[in-house]
Amino acid sequence: MTTTLPARPGPIHQLLNPSIHTLLDRLDIKTNQRVLEVGAGAGEITARLVQLVGRYGAVTAVDTDTSHLTGTPVVDVQQRDPNRDLLPGQADSYDHIVARWPHGTLRDPADVVEQMITRLRPGGWLVLADITPNAPRVYRSPDDESLTLISTVMGQVQRAVTGWYGGTWTAAPETLLLDHGLAQHCIHAATETWTGGGPGCRLLADIVTHLHPTLTDITQEDADRFVGLMADPRVLLGSYERRVIHARERT
Repeated sequence: MTTTLPARPGPIHQLLNPSIHTLLDRLDIKTNQRVLEVGAGAGEITARLVQLVGRYGAVTAVDTDTSHLTGTPVVDVQQRDPNRDLLPGQADSYDHIVARWPHGTLRDPADVVEQMITRLRPGGWLVLADITPNAPRVYRSPDDESLTLISTVMGQVQRAVTGWYGGTWTAAPETLLLDHGLAQHCIHAATETWTGGGPGCRLLADIVTHLHPTLTDITQEDADRFVGLMADPRVLLGSYERRVIHARERT
């Protein structure tokens, strides 16, 4: 099945932002360093990286659509499609690399990860953020019909975000990272409980509104009903499972 997705990521990228922000607090990103960001989206993480590297550092922000990113003396904005184009930089180009799973299918994620590892300097951190294929759960809804609608729409959103085959950066991160000489790797997976009317459900409603033209078998009436349910406090559901992998290049 082929799906044409909107060019701009809209609110979808926000699903991974909290996990990335939490990890950036733990990494030793210093001023004057060079950082590559893959899947920059609307630039929320880019702005944080700019703060960390300071005015004399450099952040290269890459995405398939960069029209919503604004370059500054600190930010080098590059429009590249990881399914067709090589990542910027040469071997040992960046002190750290932060990569968010791109919107939609990535044909050869292992190749893209290997490109990142090649460009990572000794002692640098590689951060990979994605959404696992684990399906979210609906714990409570007003009725069975609503439960079915919520489950169906959330499943379609998950396939739209990660690709129709549930793509992730790697299904075996330990093997991939160790084979390429990266040490100190850690994997963090997290879910949240979202209540109707809360920020998680509001974000999900925004995502469905943004994606609705591309979701198959979801009518406008279904989408409107779903958005209404996301404001209903009787709804209780589990979020998508966010995963962040980080590993350090040997010094």
